[in-house]
Amino acid sequence: MTFIKKYFFLVFILVNLLIFADTPMVNASTSINRIAGNDRYQTTVAISQSGWPDGAATAILAYGENFPDALSAGPLAHKYNAPILLTDSYSLNEDTAQELKRLNVKKVFIVGGTAVVSKAVEMKLSSMSITSVRLAGQDCYETSLKIAQEVGITKGVFVTTGLDFPDALSIAPIAAAKEMPIILVPRDELTKIQKDFLSKNKTKIANSYIVKGYSEISDNVVNQFPNSEVISGSDPYERNINLIKRFASDLDLDTIYIATGEYFPDALAASALAQKGKHALILSKRDTIPNSAIAFIRSNIISEFNILGGNSVINESIDSTLKELPARIDSVSNVKDSVQEKQKYDPPKTVIVTKTDGLTAEVPVTWSLSSVNTLHAGTYKFEGTIKGYSGHVYLNLTIDPIVSKILPISAEIILGDSYSLPDTVDATMSGGTVSTFPVTWSSNIVTLNKVGSYTFQGKVEGLTQTATLTLKVSEDAKIDFPDERLKYVIGKKCGKSRSEAIYRSDVLDITILISKRSGIEDLTGLEYLTNLRTLELTNNTITKIPNLTKLTQLNTLKLSHTELTDIKALKGLTSLTYLDLSDNYIEDFTVLKDFINLTTLYLDDNEPESDDDNYTPDYSPVRSYYKNLKKKDFSL
Repeated sequence: MTFIKKYFFLVFILVNLLIFADTPMVNASTSINRIAGNDRYQTTVAISQSGWPDGAATAILAYGENFPDALSAGPLAHKYNAPILLTDSYSLNEDTAQELKRLNVKKVFIVGGTAVVSKAVEMKLSSMSITSVRLAGQDCYETSLKIAQEVGITKGVFVTTGLDFPDALSIAPIAAAKEMPIILVPRDELTKIQKDFLSKNKTKIANSYIVKGYSEISDNVVNQFPNSEVISGSDPYERNINLIKRFASDLDLDTIYIATGEYFPDALAASALAQKGKHALILSKRDTIPNSAIAFIRSNIISEFNILGGNSVINESIDSTLKELPARIDSVSNVKDSVQEKQKYDPPKTVIVTKTDGLTAEVPVTWSLSSVNTLHAGTYKFEGTIKGYSGHVYLNLTIDPIVSKILPISAEIILGDSYSLPDTVDATMSGGTVSTFPVTWSSNIVTLNKVGSYTFQGKVEGLTQTATLTLKVSEDAKIDFPDERLKYVIGKKCGKSRSEAIYRSDVLDITILISKRSGIEDLTGLEYLTNLRTLELTNNTITKIPNLTKLTQLNTLKLSHTELTDIKALKGLTSLTYLDLSDNYIEDFTVLKDFINLTTLYLDDNEPESDDDNYTPDYSPVRSYYKNLKKKDFSL
C-alpha cells in the first residue's frame, strides 16, 4: 500500500512538471502604481515629480479649491511640457513652492484672475525669480478662450460645459495629444465674447468636438461651432470611455491613468502627466470602477495602470480589480512586408495579436532595428518585443530588386512582311536577374514600305526608363550555308528539302535551334537568324564561327563539347542569360567581360589542346558579375 501511494505521488509530481513545462508563460501581469500625497497639493507635487524628474522650465499654476478656471489647462501643459500645480488663493502653497524650486522653473502660467489666484502669489513667484504670465478673463468661459488663443485653434477645438469638471478632465489628455484647446461653454447660449471669437475665427477651426450629456449643452450652442461632432453618454463615466474610444488611434493605451471623477484636483494634474505619453485618463468612483470602464479595460491589453490619489480618494480594492481586468495576449502574428531596393523603409509601429478573449487587436512593438538598410535585395528577418508579452514577434522583410535597365529589342523582317510589336519587354534587375514587364508603345500602327531601320519607343508603367525596339526591314535574299549539315538542320525547321534554297524570309521565324551531334563544323549563315533566342549545338566539332553580333535576341547559348578554341565571334551577345562553353579548349575568356546579364555560366574543363599540368584557367574577366551568377561550375 505504501509503495502504491509513493508511485501515485511521483506520477502526480511528474504530470504537473510536464504540464507546467509545456505551458508557455508569455504574459506578464499588469503593473499597478500609485502616485499620491497627503492632500491634493502634495498629490499634484507627486505627479510633477513622476513626470518631470529632471525639472521643467515652465509650470502651470491653478487654484486648488475650485475647478472652473483650471479646466482648460491640459493642452496648455502639453504645449510647454509643463506640470500643473495647485496653490491657495492668497499665498503660494508651500509644497508647490518647493516643487517649483526643484523643477528650476523660469516661467509660470497662472490660470484664472486675481479673485482666485491673488497678486500676492505673483509677488511670491517674482521673489523666487520666476516670471509669471496670467491667463484670465471675466469668467471661466473667457479664460478658456484666452488659453485657446495661447494653444492655437487651427487643428480644431474641444467644447464642453464649464459648470462641471469631469468631461473637461476626460478631454484634457486627448486634446493635448491632438494639440487642440478646450473651450468651456454655458448650457443654453454662448456669451457675447464667445460669439465674437467664433465670428472672427470660424474659418480657422478645422473640427469642433462637443462632449456633453443629454442636457448639459443645448443644440443652440452646438450648432454655433463649425464642423461639429458630438460625443455623448448617459453620465460622465460613459462619456469618458466614449471619448477614449473615439480617439483611440491618437492614444497609447498600453498605459492608463486612473483618477477620481468625484473631485477635480487629482485628475487636473494627471491630465498634464498623461498627455506626455499620449495616454488616456479613465475616471473612477471611490469604491467601484464604472461598468463602461470595466468593459473597455477588459477589451484592451494594458500593461500599466497609474492611480492618482491615495486610498481615501480611490479605495485600495480598486488596485486588485484593475490588475485582473485587462485582456491578455494569447498569440502574435508575424509580419511580412516588402520594399523596393534603396527605398526608405520604416518598420510597422504595431502588430496584430490575438487576445485571450479570441478577438484581435493592434499593439505597439519595438523592433531590434532602428532603421533598415535597403541597399541590397533579399529577405531579412528582424525580431520584435511587445510590452507585457514574453514571446517574440518577427518581421520578415523582402527587399525587391529594382530595374537597372530595360533591355533594347532588335528584330528583323523582310520587306512586305507584317510585324506586331511585343506586349512585354525584359529588364535587368539590380540583383542580376531578368524580369518581364508589360509595355505600351508610342504607336501600334507599323507601316513598313521600304528597306531601313525603324525605332519605336515604349513605356513601362511605374518605370522612368524607356523601352526601345529597333526593327530592321531587309530585302529578301538567298543565304549561303557552306556547311551542308547546318543547312539541312535549318532547312528542316523551315520545311525545305535538301535541294531547296533557303532565304532570309524563311529563317526569321526561327527562335529556337537545337542540333546535337550533327557533325556541324561551320556556322556561316547562322548570323541571319536574327530572331533566334535559344541555340544549342553541343557535341559538334565547330571550327568556324561567323560574327554573331546580329543575334541580339539570343538568351541561351550551349556550345559545350564543340572543340572550340576561340570565342571572339561571340562578342556583343550581351543579352545572353545562359551560356555553356564547358569541355572545350578555350584559354582566353576576355570577351565575356561585358556579359553582365548572365545568370548561368559553365566554363569548367577548358584546357589547352596540348597537355599542361601547370595550367590554371583565368576566369577573371567575369569577376564583376560573378556574384550574380545563380548557377556556375567554376570558382574565383
